[in-house]
Amino acid sequence: MRLLVSALLAFGWAAPAAAQVRVAAPGSVSVIPAFTPALSPTLGASFTPSLTLPLATGLSAPSITPSLSFAPVPALAVSVIPAAATSVQFQPALVPAALQPGSAPSKHAHSNHHDDRITVTSLKDLGKFAGMVESAAAAKAFDGAAAKAALESLPPSELPLPLGAKSVSSVRVNDSRQASMMLPHTSNTEAFIRELPSKWDKIGWLDLRIYTDVNGGTFVGIDLTGRPELAHRLPEVQQHESAQIRKIQMYAKDLQLVIREEGKTPDLIVDGVVTEMKSLFPGGEFKVQLAHANEQVLEHAIRHHLAPGAASIDMTSRDHVPVDEILAEINEYAASGVQIGLSRVTVFAGKDRQVFVRAKDGRFDLLSKVGEPFEKTNARFLVPNTLSMAAVPDPETILREVSEPARRLRAAGVKATVTVYGSARIQTPQDARANLEALIKRVGKKPKRPEDRKALFIAHQAVEVSKYYEIARNFGRIVAENGGGEVALVTGGGPGIMEAANRGAFEAGGPSVGYNIILDKEQGLNKYATPGLDFEFEHFATRKMALRHGAMGLVYFPGGFGTMDELFEVLTLIQTRKMPRVPIVLIGEKSYWDKVVDFDEFAREGLISDGDLSLFHFADTAEGAWRQIVTAKR
Repeated sequence: MRLLVSALLAFGWAAPAAAQVRVAAPGSVSVIPAFTPALSPTLGASFTPSLTLPLATGLSAPSITPSLSFAPVPALAVSVIPAAATSVQFQPALVPAALQPGSAPSKHAHSNHHDDRITVTSLKDLGKFAGMVESAAAAKAFDGAAAKAALESLPPSELPLPLGAKSVSSVRVNDSRQASMMLPHTSNTEAFIRELPSKWDKIGWLDLRIYTDVNGGTFVGIDLTGRPELAHRLPEVQQHESAQIRKIQMYAKDLQLVIREEGKTPDLIVDGVVTEMKSLFPGGEFKVQLAHANEQVLEHAIRHHLAPGAASIDMTSRDHVPVDEILAEINEYAASGVQIGLSRVTVFAGKDRQVFVRAKDGRFDLLSKVGEPFEKTNARFLVPNTLSMAAVPDPETILREVSEPARRLRAAGVKATVTVYGSARIQTPQDARANLEALIKRVGKKPKRPEDRKALFIAHQAVEVSKYYEIARNFGRIVAENGGGEVALVTGGGPGIMEAANRGAFEAGGPSVGYNIILDKEQGLNKYATPGLDFEFEHFATRKMALRHGAMGLVYFPGGFGTMDELFEVLTLIQTRKMPRVPIVLIGEKSYWDKVVDFDEFAREGLISDGDLSLFHFADTAEGAWRQIVTAKR
């Protein structure tokens, strides 16, 4: 933005005697100066230009055009005054109150910064305004909200992610040339990349973590996990840094060395937490090192829209951490009015280690005193603050999902239910056969490619297991015909086995209930639920409760994780007498179930009692399953 103002001055624009201000779009301000441009032949003598000032950082100077605008970012508080006035006042909303230690958020927080106003009487004064805008944009980018929203909107990753990062991938490089191509080339990495080939014979290979932020930017880490010797073999890692990395490795399960970027960059990512290392040598000041670490983490967090990180400080001349002294210094720094980019500070001294974490009031407190030796490598100390970030379920939704299904079933005259569980992927025999024939037509009966042979095997299996669709459909019909309208056939409401059982009951005219779970893929409410008895659940837990509530029998067809999860939860509840004993029937030959789950082996090893094997029965047919339910001892 400063470059933008400088460019305008360089082109000879005269200072305005007065100006109009308006918010051009969310995140930008238009200044309409009441003067004729000095370069009137270029811009047009009769044209009144407007200058749109974007509230963003990192802008390069654009070419001079009559209208300048950029992509919008969070809006700025602006005081608009009449065009006849002699000056224009801008009032940026600086650091949000929620970021100030010990302060409560207020929707009127910006109104307390009267001393921060700038009076703009010339284009030169816009330079001051630009600095304030940059500060405001940076502060807004680091309020944690963007990081939290980004995290909640993404699927979980197998690799730890700094809070706010969008994704991470792992790439192995086997030579220094390949590594040089993968690493970012900046003024801060030239020496590192130049020295890498001479050290490669001791390095051998590197695993790189490529992190992507919510704006598409990236940062790179070298994976040190499981390679304690690697730190001192990499270029530019100093001896005291390598020593501290060794200490951190004793506790961390996941550790990367972050490659430098343009601008301040922290040293490490420790168990998904961006961390800056500092060493406190004799004569050094702890607060100075803490401030430097905070600056490193904060600038990187702003650049990539990440949540607060951590500092790791090694007191090299001490045998133990002076807890009271260090805690007082940390809190004195946190209360000094600087913006804090740290959620925790870890302090090492000899074999002692203490962790200080930041509370909601902005103060730091001691997490715990850890007196274990470094040889205990399975410990973790950088505990992610997941409780504060976890979304709290809506109590009203939970209550409704627990009570409403049973109420509506009773209103429909239902006195008992029979619930069917099973795979959502099992097809009708007709569809399975058609898919197989289409595949054979495309790849042949004896394909040569391994992937085609695998696809053909799966297609044959789909035809084989499609028999369960017809069994489930027949079972639904039997329940409806024998229940007299008072026994409802209940499923999870999805396709496959659930659809088949609902279909059988629906076609026979009995109550057919679908308890659908809202998912991004695979699950969708089938069309065979009785109108008024079809439900949409947000929570698996409440859906599980509804599926087994009031059941006179539970029937399990072959299925995947979801089916097995439901089966073992019910077995556990009955085994521990948290649920009344209900007939449980497993559809299919016992040999099939023994192949999937060897129940007898549980008993042989003493993990369950022999009597627990009587909690369930097997049936090959729909008729057999119904007979097990109605004749079972209760």
